[in-house]
Order: sequence, then structure tokens, then C-alpha cells
Amino acid sequence: MTIFQFASQFRLAIVLLFVASGAHAQVTFTSNNARLDSAFAWAKKKALSLAHDGSDAVGYWYEAALPQREAFCMRDVSHQAIGAEILGLHNHNLNMFQKFAANISAEKDYCSYWEINRYNQPAPVDFQNDNDFWYNLPANFDVVYNAWRLYQWTGDTTYLRHPVFKRFYELSMDAYVSHWQLGYTNVSQRNRKMYSSKAQRFGTSRGIPTYNEGGRGETKLGIDLTASLLAAYRGYAEILKRNGEYDKAKTYFAKADREHEFLNDFWWDDARQEYRSVQYADQSFDYFWVGKDQAFLHYLLYFDVVKDQKQRAKLVAQYRDHYRQLIVELKSYLPVLFYESGDTQAATQMIIDLCAPENARRDYPENSFTVMEHITRGLMGVEVNASANTVTTLPRVAKGDWAELKNLPVLSNVISVKHDGLTTTTMTNHHGNTFTWRAGLPGQYDALWVNGVKKKCNPGQDHGRPYAWIAVEVKPGEAVSVSVGR
Repeated sequence: MTIFQFASQFRLAIVLLFVASGAHAQVTFTSNNARLDSAFAWAKKKALSLAHDGSDAVGYWYEAALPQREAFCMRDVSHQAIGAEILGLHNHNLNMFQKFAANISAEKDYCSYWEINRYNQPAPVDFQNDNDFWYNLPANFDVVYNAWRLYQWTGDTTYLRHPVFKRFYELSMDAYVSHWQLGYTNVSQRNRKMYSSKAQRFGTSRGIPTYNEGGRGETKLGIDLTASLLAAYRGYAEILKRNGEYDKAKTYFAKADREHEFLNDFWWDDARQEYRSVQYADQSFDYFWVGKDQAFLHYLLYFDVVKDQKQRAKLVAQYRDHYRQLIVELKSYLPVLFYESGDTQAATQMIIDLCAPENARRDYPENSFTVMEHITRGLMGVEVNASANTVTTLPRVAKGDWAELKNLPVLSNVISVKHDGLTTTTMTNHHGNTFTWRAGLPGQYDALWVNGVKKKCNPGQDHGRPYAWIAVEVKPGEAVSVSVGR
């Protein structure tokens, strides 16, 4: 056993003990908005009710598919994973991601199982045999991208170094891309009806080149496929860097750059000044809307591939104006994007609406899990970077409001974060090692006050809006306050 394997196994043992002790139920949220507090409480209770403790054949898992299916799907798990981590469901995430990684195979043309049930079998509704199954092609890339995000949130090197994960990453980013002709050089010319070399027949639901399952015709390609591949290349390159494979990492950063060029060349409509979202077999395109209740351009923001702030702001504005017409699965991507874009009121109201009894589909698992992320990353501005042993905060509460997250698991720590308006944040390190806190406060300042001591700070940009930040070490058992004045 290598020192890395020992460290990963030791960490997993600690996490299992942490979860078994009931610590996963301890994260709490309070604020001066009683309705938002109630929404968080409902979402937390609902999400934890969908988590299963390992007594099933599949092991630790949570529901991440249509309710009552007793299964978890690649897209849903990828999207729910950070919310699950916030709830302390680390060993659930690790087990489920490993199940997807372990089941990739050449026999399935380098696909995995799209949906796995509690019996540790591919869900029968989606899978008949290795030649006849449902599969959306962004799935492998979504898993790679979110495995990297999970490492960053937790510091668990299993996601970097476990042989099952390393094999999945390599096959997904090479053989899978090549076999399905998904790279920028040939994806726009590929045959929509790709088929299995074993089946020798055209498929209809196998190898769908987008998460879009509707639309007004036969879909040839979706922008989410390009966005997910671009994000996965970057995530894989970062994983390679962490593993010391620097030359190989450069290769995949370069691939990501070329995919970004393709994104801007193929998917951007210069005449309309907006992104296309879906291309059909007849070569026509859809744009923001793909059907009366579906829009797919949010994947550009979810996979963080839009760097132009004007383009980003336009996309967010479109969703803010039309989100009430969308299905719950799509709405569940949005509040964090609204918070990041500075629209706290719209984001908060959307969370309240999503959790309200009047929402007929509020029990869809994706809804409750992602509310955890919307409040933690969106409203509270918490980001975690295991590579740098850093936790970042940036309040996005309304001026004069306050909000507090207690007992939040990040890295190997349990922390609490309280924002008093936009002028003061307090960080408490209840448990774990010393980490660097990158404390941010909106506005432009030359100095910030750390526990009453004035210190020089740095300028930053939050999606086009200025803020000031300062780096502070927070030791175990320590509470530190950063403010704009004494």
C-alpha cells in the first residue's frame, strides 16, 4: 500500500465515523428571512430522507432520479453532489461516483450505466443489455468535472488517485471522445445515429448528444455536450497536475482551449449576438428556448465556460425573466447563478418558491439537494479550494440582512460562517486543521479589519462587481472576524 492509498483509506475511515455519528445532520442555516430559513429546513430534511445508509446491495447512496425509482442517475448525482457534501454525505458521493467509474466498458462503447438502482444493477427502465440502453453523452464529462469539484471541496485524494477513477478519466477523455466523435474536429459532422459495433444497428436512445430529450426535431448536437467536454478537459488537466503529470496536463489544457474556440465559433451566432443551444438533423438551430418548458443555455454557466461578463449577464437575465415556465429539473440549476450575478432578491424568492408546498414537483430529489448548494455557495459565497487549503467567503445577502451557516463540512474541517450585512463576516473553525480563509466583502477598500486590527487588503471581481479580500489563517477552535471598519 502506498502512502497515498493509506492516506485516502484513513480519510475515508474518518469520514465514515463522522457520518455514522450523525454529524451529517448538523449543518444549519438561520437568517433574518424566516421563509428562507423554512425553505432550508424543509430541503435539508427532505434530502436526508432520500439518503440510504449502506444496507442496500449498492452500498451508501441517495436518490438522484425520478422519485420512486430507487436509483441514482449520472446527471442528477453530478448536480446533487456538492449539496450532498454540504449535508455530510461524503461516503455516499464517493461510493456512487465509484460505481459510475467502475462500470465504464469497451463493450458499452466506453459508456457506464446511466442509472444504477439500490440492487447494484443498471435500472431496467434504462438498460436491457450492453447494446440496448439509454445514454446521454455529456454524462461521462459531467462526472469527471464534478469528481474534480468534489476533490476541491473535500480534499479527498481518492478522487485523484484511485485506480478506478484514473481509468474512468482516461477512457472518458480519450477513447470515449474518439469513439463517439465528440471532439471539435469532427463533432459537427458526426452521424447523429451512432451505433454499437457489436449491435450493428442504429440506436434511438443510446448516445444522445445532449441532455436535451425534447425539442422540435431530431437532435444532432447540443451546446451542453461542448460545454461539458470543455469543463471535463479542464478538470482532468487539474487532476493530472495534482498527480504530478504536468506534461500530460498541458495537453488537456490545450484541448480545453481548442474546445473553447469551437464553442465561440460554432455555437455563437454573431448576427443575433446570442448562443445557439441545439442543432437538428436538418442543420437548423434552436436558441434560448427548446420547447415550451425547456432551455439549456444554463449549462454554459454551470460548467463555467462563459468568461465574457456581458454574455453571462444576458444569459442570467433571460433565465430570470422566464424561469417560472421551466420544469423543476432545470430550475434547480438557477438560484446560485442569480446570486452570483447580484440578484439576491430573485434567487432567494426562487428558493422559497421551489420549496413551497405549492410546487407540485418539489419532491424531485434534485430540488432539495441543490438548495443546499444555492444557499451555501450562492448566498453565503462559500467556495473551497483543497489544492490551496483555502476556504473563500463573500456575502451576497441584501444590505442590512444577516445570515449564518453552522457546522458546515469542508476539507477535513467543520466550520461556521456568519455574514452581518455586507460589512462583517465571522469564520469559526470548530474542527480540523488550520486553513487559509480568503475573506471577501463587497466594495472597494484599501484595508479591512481583522479582529479589530487594520490590515491592507486586495481587490477582486465577483462576476464583474468589485470586492475586497484578505487572506487569514484560521486555526482549530478559532473564530476570526473580518469587517470594513473597526
